[in-house]
Amino acid sequence: MFQVYQATQLFALFYPEFDHYWQWEMDIRILGDTLRYLEAVSTFARNEPRKQSVERSSYLHISKAQGSYSEFMAAVNLSLNGGATIWGPLRIPDITPIGPPPPTPHPEDDNFSWGVGEDADVIVTNPCSKVLEQQTWVFRSWIGGFRNSTGTPRITCPTAIMRGSRQLLLAVHDAQANYGLYLPSEATLPSFALWHGLKLSYPPWPWYSNLRHDEKFMDEFFNGGLPASHSDGWAHGEGFYNQLNHPDLTAGSTWWWYSDFPDQIMKRWFLRNGTDAYVGEEMPFILKIYNGEVWAPNVALHPAKWH
Repeated sequence: MFQVYQATQLFALFYPEFDHYWQWEMDIRILGDTLRYLEAVSTFARNEPRKQSVERSSYLHISKAQGSYSEFMAAVNLSLNGGATIWGPLRIPDITPIGPPPPTPHPEDDNFSWGVGEDADVIVTNPCSKVLEQQTWVFRSWIGGFRNSTGTPRITCPTAIMRGSRQLLLAVHDAQANYGLYLPSEATLPSFALWHGLKLSYPPWPWYSNLRHDEKFMDEFFNGGLPASHSDGWAHGEGFYNQLNHPDLTAGSTWWWYSDFPDQIMKRWFLRNGTDAYVGEEMPFILKIYNGEVWAPNVALHPAKWH
């Protein structure tokens, strides 16, 4: 639970013929073409600029509240006045960065060109958050070997389902094996990527809730409002970490570490018949019946325990 990436790190060490490695859990299901899905995620990350990618990664992109991704991107940029809170490696005394230096001394001088066409060293599948500002994250104080201990700036992007590049995985492996540095799984790849000045991307991963809250409510809960309300460019909502007031918001989603919604979808989709079993249950809204069969979009589910 605390370091699921060590097996992936060893695989990257002994199988150098791959450039990137997905840390995938056994209870993930993609209801369409898996290769097409992951290639689309990879392409988005490759085309995303480095500038403000970390700040954008803190938001759950809700298109009906924030507009298109381009409009959302422009709003984050406006909230930062064209700057960025992280430009190049995030310096800590324990890490010597291996990533490239920024092309300009100041982020304001970059017109969102740095990193475009560059594969992301880490692709996350849920929004990120600054650990030092998260009072309710269960692993907040679990850190070891770092000179500043729990005062070390780092980010977490639960859950630990991410894609890491070989250079990032080997850098983490070196830090753990030779220097005894360790973090919880959900913070490992994104934090080491920031410290090394490597590229991080959170593509707008499809996320649905079976609760019919309006988009403004969801934006306030997960993001703390639109980017214009945050002068530092980061989302500041209750989000995934404080579920006491609304425990059903994530428990009824298609992508989180616990939820019964994926199983509801899987039961209907596997039967491929809208009239046989589970007649008394409501059809999950992301499914449709066509010619008597149940059809699903190309969407990822987690956790999916039903089979």
